[in-house]
Amino acid sequence: MWYEGHILRFEEPSEELEDFFAANEFIKPDFSGIDQHMDMQQAAENEDYIMDNTEMPYIPVPLNIPHKDIFEEANHLLYTACYTAHRPASSGWLSLAIHGISSVHTNCAEDYGLPDDYEETHSDWTDIAKFCPRTVEWMKDEMHYDNFARVRFMAVLPGGWLAPHRDRDRIRGVGATNVAINTPDGCAMVMGGWGVAPQAPGTAIKLNTGYEHAVWNRSDEPRIHMIFDGDPSSKFKRLVNSSYSDITGR
Repeated sequence: MWYEGHILRFEEPSEELEDFFAANEFIKPDFSGIDQHMDMQQAAENEDYIMDNTEMPYIPVPLNIPHKDIFEEANHLLYTACYTAHRPASSGWLSLAIHGISSVHTNCAEDYGLPDDYEETHSDWTDIAKFCPRTVEWMKDEMHYDNFARVRFMAVLPGGWLAPHRDRDRIRGVGATNVAINTPDGCAMVMGGWGVAPQAPGTAIKLNTGYEHAVWNRSDEPRIHMIFDGDPSSKFKRLVNSSYSDITGR
């Protein structure tokens, strides 16, 4: 395949990554005492309240995801070298935007010297969308977003890894939606203090990136997920809130 022999593939996992996985990979999450600060009356009155205030590491979102069809399209683009390397402190971590500023502008707008709100005002279907008709159809019909901002395929090559990091300083509130297109055996996202995030193929979670997290693909297949930024619809929020209630009993 095109990526065999690529320099990204040969960077050894960092000692920090190995120590992080050793300390956290086999933790069984316990949500029994979480979110004692939450006002459930406010949650009943405001559909955004749970997503904005929870300290859960993730909340599953029950969606209909044609992951095999999406994988076929996303994997074809990977094998034809359309993805771009994504961020330092990683090896074999690649990205490609189907909706955003452009297909190769996979970071936030400020990284490119653009205004913070540029993604919200200037995002559109990128040039690779025409190669992903089934993915686009699903996004429009069944993802339940009012507006898309940056939406990316994220690939971790065999042997690839992403070092432990936080994407923000605060713990309260979940962030982007992570959709698992495939998750090979031997590949995992591990969250500090919480163990392995549940990412079976065809599942989605709202992810709290305020917690330290890392990815390591110890399989011989690429792992492809999608990350969604944008404006979830009321239906999407109700799905999140119902899932939260199922987990916490609140």
